[in-house]
Amino acid sequence: MFNMLRAIILTLLFIPSLLFGQKISFSQEIEKSTDKEIINIRKFWEAYITDISRSNGLTKNDLFAKYWNKEELEMGFTDIIDDELPVYSLGDFKVLSIDKQKDGFYIIKNTTFDNATSEINTVYAIFNICIKKRTAGYKLYNYFQLSKPNLFHSKIGNIDYYYPKNYIFNSSTAAESSDFYSKLSDIYSNNQKKPLTYIVANSFNEANRLIGFDQSIVTSTSPYAGFSIKNQGIILSTRVDHFHELVHAVFFNKFPNSPALFNEGIATYYGGTSGFSYSQLTEQFKEFITKNPKINLSDLDNLNKLLENGTNNFYILGALLVDYAIKNGGSQKVIDLFNHSLKNQLINDDPWSAIENVLGIKKDQFDSLIKKYIKSL
Repeated sequence: MFNMLRAIILTLLFIPSLLFGQKISFSQEIEKSTDKEIINIRKFWEAYITDISRSNGLTKNDLFAKYWNKEELEMGFTDIIDDELPVYSLGDFKVLSIDKQKDGFYIIKNTTFDNATSEINTVYAIFNICIKKRTAGYKLYNYFQLSKPNLFHSKIGNIDYYYPKNYIFNSSTAAESSDFYSKLSDIYSNNQKKPLTYIVANSFNEANRLIGFDQSIVTSTSPYAGFSIKNQGIILSTRVDHFHELVHAVFFNKFPNSPALFNEGIATYYGGTSGFSYSQLTEQFKEFITKNPKINLSDLDNLNKLLENGTNNFYILGALLVDYAIKNGGSQKVIDLFNHSLKNQLINDDPWSAIENVLGIKKDQFDSLIKKYIKSL
């Protein structure tokens, strides 16, 4: 997962000018079109944008039942684009084109951008959604449904791998990943192994294009890039062995909305991050503390902004807490840590109640205890 990306997205969402102040516009070509099909698609799409960005009294389930196709809903997919990036709530919104494809599909190309703070637009995303007229009226589809037939597919265990024809797919490495996912599910998810869709390509941005993003702030040129779209059971990556994201797949499913410190910690403990293993990151963190003796490790917000060698110290701190939990109670202690936040429905991504009640570490003791603990490793 990209360092600090989700924090950036949350920051954007809380800027008043971006939330629900969104302007929806259409290209001149769409506005001037006399094609009844284009006119009807425009009306349907505008209604969906309005409903999903403002709720309008609809629950998410009701909203998707109204607008989305039954086939994808039965497979567990809703709007993949919105789950990766909250495009319907970011800045102004413009529909660029509505183009007819084969088999009755149309592709709706959109952009969302910030036009409030600068004369130069900041583009958050350019993305594609598909639509098709069915017996019961129009229904929306993810772009992945159109790109999927052009991809190779390998099913290994509970993972469905999809990749371009020019991607060098290593089936033995993919099998190791599947085995890793199964074993972790056995430990932390009571043997419940949710099927995963794993989209892998020669670059992260290519993988992102396969689900409909022509451009996005969710971007990376790193060979270690990966992203979990947690409500869809989808992983995007350049590697078939992105263990960090596979850990997320287990815990996002089992413990939704748990604090980022725990989610990134467990993923870093088992899967490393940015090409470094947990043991390598631990040594790196020791050096960081030695060079910065006045750093307060309980100041989580500031720690989340500090990068060392491309890695996030916030992630490493979370991994240390997982290590501490395992050494003081095994996997059950880790489950208790996640369950505490889930049961108490804590807000503001606050991990402190769980740290104190499950691990017995008070906030005013945290800095000194963790510094002492990491030296013992």
